Amino acid sequence: MATRSKKQPGHDLEYLRIRNDHTWENGRRYHGHKSEFPFPDDRRTTAGIVWPDLTGRKPFVAPLNLPLKKNTKILDIAARGGAWLYSLQDSDDGIYSKARLTGLEPAWMVGDAGPAWLLHRDLEGPWPFTAKEAFHLIHSEALGGLLKDWDGFYTNVFKHLVPGGWVEIREHNLKFCPREGKEKEMEGKWDAIQQWSELMDEAAEKFGKKINMGAKQKELMEQTGLVDIQEQIFKIPTRVWKDDPTTKNGRYYHKHWIRNIEGYSLRLFTKTLGWSKEDTDNLLKRVLQELDQEDLQLYSLFYLIIGKKPTSATR
Repeated sequence: MATRSKKQPGHDLEYLRIRNDHTWENGRRYHGHKSEFPFPDDRRTTAGIVWPDLTGRKPFVAPLNLPLKKNTKILDIAARGGAWLYSLQDSDDGIYSKARLTGLEPAWMVGDAGPAWLLHRDLEGPWPFTAKEAFHLIHSEALGGLLKDWDGFYTNVFKHLVPGGWVEIREHNLKFCPREGKEKEMEGKWDAIQQWSELMDEAAEKFGKKINMGAKQKELMEQTGLVDIQEQIFKIPTRVWKDDPTTKNGRYYHKHWIRNIEGYSLRLFTKTLGWSKEDTDNLLKRVLQELDQEDLQLYSLFYLIIGKKPTSATR
């Protein structure tokens, strides 16, 4: 079994620099020199957000037989530093820890003591696995903005699943909606947020890697030939709504936006849309001021979709 590196992401900086050929823009670090991705990969970038609360602390909802056996193979696409895979490996009850884990990630985020199961390859194009290495579960989270060819992605997913294997996709929208029944009250309170959301969609499409793809996943799975597709959609508030105690996860989502909105925005605004850094900062300042309003009642949509490769399909 792979062991966790004692060196955390961000250490072995020279090692990482050589392998990533990083580009620095506006004080943020990006993978590669070809501007393949719109979002940075530095230590200020966070992922995960509120998914553990939405899934009851289960690492996946796909109906695999538990406890996982030694021959159960799991692949994480866009694995970042491997946090999700580590959650399986380090599970206290041992339900998940016996599985054979593999992560696919274009950027090097851990040093030379990183796990052997974390493979550094492009997400698009052929994946480096044989038919004998087919997976029982392929998982990915937050692929929006990272893929140009979603059809090609699902072709790879179908090809590299065992018959009866599952794919689980988690996406969240980088856009907002007013709480139902509060539309009038919210008028004028989120103008900058609306402007930012529209510009983000425009910039991502111009960049060539669309965001806000959660609603498209079910259709993409159907077109690929996956079956038994199940979709769950969650409304996650941008902060806690005082009259609704069930919105406590808004506290974490609010912190996520405070920490990450700059990373989401800088390259798309300054490089793709041609905005100045000053104008971008001014818009983001207004967006954050609006997000900080205690009576603001907006939410984003989170999508959790699973699909199965037919048992009758060939490997």
